[in-house]
Amino acid sequence: MDWPHDPSLYPPYLQAAIRRGIGLGEGAAYQSWIKTSDFGSRGTCSNFEGIRINRPFHFLSSQEATYFLMEERNRENADIQEQHAILDIQSTMRLCARFGVKHIYRGRNPSPFTIDFVLSKRVGKKIVPHARSIKPPKELLKPKVVGRLNIEYQWCLEVGLDWAWVDTRDFTPELLSSLRFIRQWFVDRYEPNEATARRFADAFQRSFEMGAPLEELVQKAASRARQRDGLSLFRYCAWSDLIRLDLRRPISLDHSVILLP
Repeated sequence: MDWPHDPSLYPPYLQAAIRRGIGLGEGAAYQSWIKTSDFGSRGTCSNFEGIRINRPFHFLSSQEATYFLMEERNRENADIQEQHAILDIQSTMRLCARFGVKHIYRGRNPSPFTIDFVLSKRVGKKIVPHARSIKPPKELLKPKVVGRLNIEYQWCLEVGLDWAWVDTRDFTPELLSSLRFIRQWFVDRYEPNEATARRFADAFQRSFEMGAPLEELVQKAASRARQRDGLSLFRYCAWSDLIRLDLRRPISLDHSVILLP
């Protein structure tokens, strides 16, 4: 999902950002409207280099990071855009006036609303964008937050974009830790081979023993599959769902894991 790239189509105070491509583009060319560097050393911010989409991603909360790490694994997603700006300021101003919501301002000028995620999903032969807002349930008790979410929803409704709030109650620190653990194969620059990964996954499941430490299970599977780097293989297999794990439990080499059917 992209916006026109002609700066003259936007208010003068946005044109410098538009010229730099901020808020524009698709795939690896996309630049999020908000970057973690805009917030200094704020502890909840995080960055990830994309695996399937080769660019840096910017997240303002652990919930956003968790959602991204889950959706990045989903092959249905052709594109993921975080901090997606609604650059149609005229429409959001009109909607704010209609619903009695104070528009976002930066200094004297109205600032774009941002949608936490726009996922471009493969639906049959089409690519269909979906807007998703990541807010903890307690945030929905705040009238200001609810009002702004309604503006997002109403704008999406007008342009025919599916919008939904994501329930983050299951986005625990343990889940985020597990997602980081299985993703480490990419950070370590491991280059997977699908045939090798499938052999390892089969060996892991055949030699699996409930209660056995993960390190022991990985060593057994690597020996069966005749592979040296068993840990990177395990991480890749778990990330790509060749080995299905209960990610709600923290994963460590000296503890057991739970396999899912």
